[in-house]
Amino acid sequence: MKRQFVETLQEGDRINDYFVAARKDLRDQRNGGKFLGMVFKDKTGEIGGILWNNAPSVAKLFELGDVVNVQGSVTSYQGRLQIRVDQVLPLRAGEYDLGDLSYVPESLEKTVEEFVGILRTVENEWLAKLIEAFISDEAFMAAFAEAAAGKKWHHAYTGGLAQHCLELARMADALCGVFPNIDRDMLLTGILVHDMGKIEEMSHGIYVDYTTPGKLLGHLAIGADMVQTRIRAIEGFPELLRLQVLHCVLAHHGELVNGSPVVPKTVEAVALHHLDNLGAQLDAFTRIADEARGRGQDWSEYIGLIERPIWTKEGE
Repeated sequence: MKRQFVETLQEGDRINDYFVAARKDLRDQRNGGKFLGMVFKDKTGEIGGILWNNAPSVAKLFELGDVVNVQGSVTSYQGRLQIRVDQVLPLRAGEYDLGDLSYVPESLEKTVEEFVGILRTVENEWLAKLIEAFISDEAFMAAFAEAAAGKKWHHAYTGGLAQHCLELARMADALCGVFPNIDRDMLLTGILVHDMGKIEEMSHGIYVDYTTPGKLLGHLAIGADMVQTRIRAIEGFPELLRLQVLHCVLAHHGELVNGSPVVPKTVEAVALHHLDNLGAQLDAFTRIADEARGRGQDWSEYIGLIERPIWTKEGE
């Protein structure tokens, strides 16, 4: 049974427990030798690790995604906790509990059901047919329910994609109440399809990583192809609707520099982009604040991706 989880680790703790190996990098020491940088994770978060002795040999003992037993001690480096590793060894199936390593929300089934219920309120005949083509496909829905929405930043857990889409759908209804000119049917369809390419872009489960198609194409291109395939099977699907749905997929990152091949050029596409970004950022900020608060910190460590620390309000 696992006793030590990432979210509870404190500086000075001795570690002897299992984690998923999420990263390993052999790096050069100033003396010409090698050291091994690693990242370990469980269902509560992730923590870096560093090993100084016999790094090349140890690096050969395990692969990314393996469950490994780690022995060492928790130290602090540049304001961030890490494990100074003494030993890391792979475990065999049966020597660990998968439930300790991958967070799965208890409400996942209800999340999917609620999202599907909202989608089935779409009134446009053709968009309803497109939506039904996806949600009536058991294999697709099983993959959708299992998928994470990200590798690390937001909704990075089993069921994260479904949770992200449900949150956007709830926000979309509120937004349409303020701006009645928004085509609610198109926006909800865009929410379903905008990130579905992530189902194939990444592997899912205890170790989320980018697949070869994900690295070569990315989820916007993969998702657009998934949508095109379903639309081709719907005889008579209107061309202008097809273009609008695909535009929502391809424009939802908002800017060319962020990976979108086109910028949003419809009301629904710009609404989707901002809802998507808002949902992602709020989930990430909430997670980071919760993790720091759990460690008794008033502020998180500096987050390079957003160039700031986050206040937990713990000391207010």
